[in-house]
Amino acid sequence: MLENKKIVVLHNIIAPYKTLLFNALYDIFPDLKVLYISKTENRREWDIKTDELKFPHEIMFESPLDEVPAVSLFRYTWTSLNVLNPDVLIIDGYIYASSWAGLFWAKVNKRKVILWSSSNEDDHDRMFYKESVKKFFVKKCDAYNVYGTKSRAYLQKLGANSNKLTIVGNNTDNAFYYSETMKLRNDRAALCKKLNVPGKNFLYIGRFSSEKNILHLLDAYRRIAERNNKWGLILVGSGPQKKEIEDYTQKHRIKNVSLPGFKQKIDIPEYLALSDVFILPSRSEPWGIVVNEAMAAGLPVLVSKKCGCYPDLVKDGENGFAFDPFDKDELFNLMKKIVEGKTDIEEMGRRSLEIVSNFTPEKAAGIISGTIRCALNEV
Repeated sequence: MLENKKIVVLHNIIAPYKTLLFNALYDIFPDLKVLYISKTENRREWDIKTDELKFPHEIMFESPLDEVPAVSLFRYTWTSLNVLNPDVLIIDGYIYASSWAGLFWAKVNKRKVILWSSSNEDDHDRMFYKESVKKFFVKKCDAYNVYGTKSRAYLQKLGANSNKLTIVGNNTDNAFYYSETMKLRNDRAALCKKLNVPGKNFLYIGRFSSEKNILHLLDAYRRIAERNNKWGLILVGSGPQKKEIEDYTQKHRIKNVSLPGFKQKIDIPEYLALSDVFILPSRSEPWGIVVNEAMAAGLPVLVSKKCGCYPDLVKDGENGFAFDPFDKDELFNLMKKIVEGKTDIEEMGRRSLEIVSNFTPEKAAGIISGTIRCALNEV
């Protein structure tokens, strides 16, 4: 029977939003184990709560992900798989030495391999020799799960069998973001006063780094603020571009920009409750899990077309809009339209809730179960 199969997942680090998915997958496959390379990586600030991991797991290295030697990782992965001897191996991506160790181990031992991929073709500039290596990896796999429409198209281009390729969708803790945000939104005026922000706000949550395109967002907001001082901009996060963002805001004397710093999951609903529209302006983004979080809190979204999630989560004119992150006017015009009251943001927020309700850990686990069946030719 399928549920008696031994499943091993090779994953890079403990990502809080993936924990619920692995918990749901463990409910289906009691002989599941997740092998993490490391607990975290140097650039991450997540508060990792290992007690929330209800599934068997092992963290292979104590050092951060970006400090693990590739040769050691390959050897450790191979040795671990010899001990675990899974029927099916789910590999998260193809960039780590553990991914290649897993692929070769599975081929030598005649086990099934499922590639779990989030990459999109326009994430980065693509080089021929790297694409050739990826094609080799992809064609050796038995089935595929991808985040969304864009990652499916890229994996097909790399040679994945379309008949064995399934969209899982990325997902998060919808119930948490909805319930906690709604509690706080009931006393929004007091919350705005407490955190010294206007009554209406645009919101960004994420890393402060160049690929997130925050200066583009700031420039669009600067033009809005020159015309309307009733809307604020809240930028939640931290990262290498923090000082540049602060300097840009001061240089251009942009008012009502709030920079509260990095916040853990438990604190995010406070900022969702303060906000009216969420914006993700990235120039490169495999998915954009913060869009799920904002939609689960009932917010309309403005999302860059470079984000992997946009074809699956953004229904243009229904729950928000997608935009070209390199167009200096498109984001500004969308924000201007909202500020001028030419869109029904409350109705858009309700539509966000409807759309994101289809992206849950339980539904994703069910889809992955089908992919495992496909890999084992039990369809």
